[in-house]
Amino acid sequence: MPGEVGVNPVTAMNEAEQAEELAIRTTAAAPQLETITDELKPAVSSYVVSGLFSFEMKTFENMSQLAQNSVNLAQDVQGADLGIAVTDHESSEEFHEGAELLDIPINF
Repeated sequence: MPGEVGVNPVTAMNEAEQAEELAIRTTAAAPQLETITDELKPAVSSYVVSGLFSFEMKTFENMSQLAQNSVNLAQDVQGADLGIAVTDHESSEEFHEGAELLDIPINF
């Protein structure tokens, strides 16, 4: 939500897993697209086949880029999540040390 501060590491990892799943599904769709276009080629005129080939090549490029971007997104989210978790852990240790010095009872 806008205006909020903080990250839930579990939610962030779930988002990274979804990005990975998108990459897998995109990669898996490429052979299916190739099968569909291969089945269409004999059924259309020679004028359409060249357009179909161009469509296929451009779509494969886009699918490849989408899969790569999904992998990059997953890696970026995982890296950021790990960094946040480390920072939170370090901060909590400092907070505990300060609370102990002040002798303030705090429930964690």
